[in-house]
Amino acid sequence: METRINILATCVDDVYDAYGTMDELQLFTNATDRWDVNAAEQLPDYMKICFLGLFNTINEMAYATLKEHGAHILPYLKNKWRDLCECYIKEARWSYSGCMPTLEEYLGHAWTSSSIPTLLTHAYFLSTNAITKEELECIEKCDDIIKWSSMVARLADDLGTSWDEVKRGDIPKSIQIYMHETNVSAEDAKEHINYLISEA
Repeated sequence: METRINILATCVDDVYDAYGTMDELQLFTNATDRWDVNAAEQLPDYMKICFLGLFNTINEMAYATLKEHGAHILPYLKNKWRDLCECYIKEARWSYSGCMPTLEEYLGHAWTSSSIPTLLTHAYFLSTNAITKEELECIEKCDDIIKWSSMVARLADDLGTSWDEVKRGDIPKSIQIYMHETNVSAEDAKEHINYLISEA
């Protein structure tokens, strides 16, 4: 199941990064927010497949957890996917408009768009036998350990983003944004991002 979740996260990311128009992406974001199978009817075929795969897999996981452990986790899983898609569409808006976010704006959501909070939530539910109310509340508010570990992973990934990816339409990452804001070299920007990683 965890492999399916990881593949779905990659597929959804690709829908936002490479395939969808802004209108299509808004429909996909709305469908994820509503979490209604009928919302798929408004989507183009390639998005229907992705949305229905996501919808069915997450509902299957939630049903199995409810049946085996008596915990109703569907609202928590839906919230993680909603948050992730909201971050993805924000990035798509930046990309389509040619807008360069500030580093602060980028970092404010980049840790969520790394998909790590979503994947960790699913991994937790798949690996535990007992789920308490306190644990559910902790997952809902996304403790600092999840935020900062996700931030480290995002920034480390940004260090590996090539200029070719940005030229192909991927949004500028922290390095390019910092270079733009401060007019420094790529090496100086990488040094700053490494500093941010060490402080996280």
